[in-house]
Amino acid sequence: MIMMPVFDPDRPVRPLQAAGKGNDPQKAQEPEEKEPGRPQKPDLDRYIPEDRKDADNKAAGNRAAAGKDPDKKEGDEKADGNKASGPKTEKCTANTDKVDREIRKLKKEKEELEQKINMETDEKKVESLEKRLEQVERELRQKDNDGYRRRNTVFS
Repeated sequence: MIMMPVFDPDRPVRPLQAAGKGNDPQKAQEPEEKEPGRPQKPDLDRYIPEDRKDADNKAAGNRAAAGKDPDKKEGDEKADGNKASGPKTEKCTANTDKVDREIRKLKKEKEELEQKINMETDEKKVESLEKRLEQVERELRQKDNDGYRRRNTVFS
């Protein structure tokens, strides 16, 4: 067997139609039937649009079957005495008073500690007051923000 190169620049190139691939591009894309006499299944589902009037009539028929008059509005239903069972809304109030009191108390304590530190002469007492001031400042930083307020909000 002689092997021929795939591409030879000296040899003329044959067009696809001449090679026997067919003239009709649609025919080439359609697969052949595997079993004769049996219709081939479509590859994809198709959307078949309906007339708008037909769709409205079908929907009206569904409402009528459910016991509702398609021409009645919701306001007419309330006039008949049948109350619509809608979602009940509940009013809640958010209360952050407790958190605000804690923060005000810490700020007041911080001011008092700063005044005591400025007035104190004993070094040991100044150190203990400064330690307490640092604790109060840390607690204040932790509590005086929106996240803490949200977590500790009381809803009623």
